[in-house]
This record gives sequence, C-alpha cells and structure tokens, in this order.
Amino acid sequence: MPVKQFISSVVLLATASASSLALASTIELSDPAVRAMPPGAPASGAYVTLTNHSDQERFLVDVESDAADTVEIHISKMEGETMVMERVPHIAVPAHGQAMLKPGGYHIMMIGLAKPFKVGDQVKFTLVMKNGERIPMQAPVMSPEQMASYMPAGMSMKHMDHSTMKHDDMKSHAGHEMKDKDEHSAHH
Repeated sequence: MPVKQFISSVVLLATASASSLALASTIELSDPAVRAMPPGAPASGAYVTLTNHSDQERFLVDVESDAADTVEIHISKMEGETMVMERVPHIAVPAHGQAMLKPGGYHIMMIGLAKPFKVGDQVKFTLVMKNGERIPMQAPVMSPEQMASYMPAGMSMKHMDHSTMKHDDMKSHAGHEMKDKDEHSAHH
C-alpha cells in the first residue's frame, strides 16, 4: 500500500472514530431505575434522565430489551380522575437540556416480563435515537420505597400501580386507561 494511501486511510479512520465518539457522548444517562413488581405481574416501568450535551434537539424513538415481550415509550397523565397512559412515537431531548422519564410522566413500559424483577436485579436496555445512535443502559430494580424519590410531588406509587395490568387487554389496567398515541390525538 502506498504511503500516501495509508496515511489517508489512517486519517479517515481517525476522523470516523472521533465522530463516533463525539456522537456517543452527546447524550448522558443518569438515575436509571426499574420498578420492582409483585410475582406474576405482567408489566413494569423503567425511568431515566437523558441529558443532551449537543447543540441540536435529539429524539428517543425506541427502546429495546430482552426483559419483556413488548417495550414501548409511554406518557402518563391525568384526564379527570383517571390516569391515562399513551404510547408515544418519540421523546424530544432539547439541545443542552434534559428529558426526564419518571412515574407520572414519560416512561419506558415493559409488557410481558420475561421473568419477575427482584430488588437489586439489573435490567439491560438499548435506547435508540432518531439519528440511529444506540445507547446501552443498565438499570437497577428498585422497591416502591426506593422509587419514591422519582415521584412528582403529590403522586404516590400506589397511584401508578401496574401490577394488575391484564396482558391480554392492553387498553385497560389497574383502573387506568391506555391509549396508543399513534391512534389517538393529543399533544406532542
């Protein structure tokens, strides 16, 4: 291989590697957690804060995990006296800002758990960004008491109980309604 071609290849490889490293470092994950559920519960939620260190808005478009049959991005909100959960197509992470996935708001919904989660277990996820970036995440399983710090003011984990969700009836669980954001209009 001629020296000039070799140097060009090294420079190209170094540039590609630096670009990949810069891209990978623009989203920072903090405070990941998965809610422990009673034995036999078919669903659980996962939470994390995404911090965007770039100058461009970024979008979380998918979450993957072998821990459940179905993994979706949801938002919970009150409609009158009823907590409604809707599947959303993405979550925006503003430039130099944060997106918080927490009980009572955006969260990762896991339906059809592969095995019961026990406090202290670690659950692996891959967060998929709109630009194709795949960000690995490992989240500890926490008890409802440990999860209390994730709750918005005035809301309790009792209010967010996913333990009685019927896997066969994804539109209703624990007295809450579930809507598919792709099928129903709302905000965002």
